[in-house]
Amino acid sequence: MHTAGRWLVTTASGAMHLIDSTGPDGTVTATRVTAGPAGDDPRFPLGRLRRDDQAVTVVGIRHVTGTSMTEGIVVGQDMWLQLEPLDPAAALTLRRTTPVVAVEALPEVDAGG
Repeated sequence: MHTAGRWLVTTASGAMHLIDSTGPDGTVTATRVTAGPAGDDPRFPLGRLRRDDQAVTVVGIRHVTGTSMTEGIVVGQDMWLQLEPLDPAAALTLRRTTPVVAVEALPEVDAGG
C-alpha cells in the first residue's frame, strides 16, 4: 500500500475486511470482520476463517487482470490477500475473497485518546 489510511472492503459473501496501512514501506494489516451480515448471493456463503476478527500482517494485496496478478483492489474482482503465515509450517498464507462489492475509506483513528 502506497498510501496511509484505513479502508473497509466488502465482498459478495458479506465478509468485510478492514485494511489498515501506515503508508509507504510501512505496516499493512487486514482484519476480516465477521460481525457483518451475510451477502445476498447464495453462491457465496460466508464461512469462518482462522484468526477472524484479528489483525493479520499483509504481504501483498492483488487482483487478477487478464492472465496476471496486479497490485490493488478492484470492485467486481476477487481480492487476493498474501498474509503472514497463519500455519507455523507455511511460508505464506494466501486468501482469495469473493468479488469485491465496495471499498469505503474510513476516518483516521485518534491514537491520542
